[in-house]
Amino acid sequence: WITAGIGVLIMPWKLLETTEGYIFVWLVGYGALLGPIAGILIVDYWLLRKTRLAVADLYEKGGAYAYRGGWNPAALAALAVGVAPNLPGFLASAAPHLFGGVGAFWTGLYTYAWFVGLALAGGIYWGMMRSSLARTGD
Repeated sequence: WITAGIGVLIMPWKLLETTEGYIFVWLVGYGALLGPIAGILIVDYWLLRKTRLAVADLYEKGGAYAYRGGWNPAALAALAVGVAPNLPGFLASAAPHLFGGVGAFWTGLYTYAWFVGLALAGGIYWGMMRSSLARTGD
């Protein structure tokens, strides 16, 4: 709340300038990031682990979820793949004077950024982790 209040005090006219900036830049851009994250989480919990977690391992450095230094390379790769196709549309929406000519395909794809990111990241993560979990027996 503090940051939101400071933001309104610094630039109050931005709230009233246009709804397009808020909806199509901020919210869809935020969804372009959250869609892939949701896809990875849904696939991991529901499809790969079938809702069974080793809760104690969540809190241990060397637990089943430690991966490589606490980072899951498959999740990071899937996140990058899920975000990448939405990036041209986001840039065109956020800075049309610089990136206005990205093409109708990318701006159209950006309209569905959450769904595109969820499907791509979830599919990539499922493919990468399925073989990894099969090797480790989890």
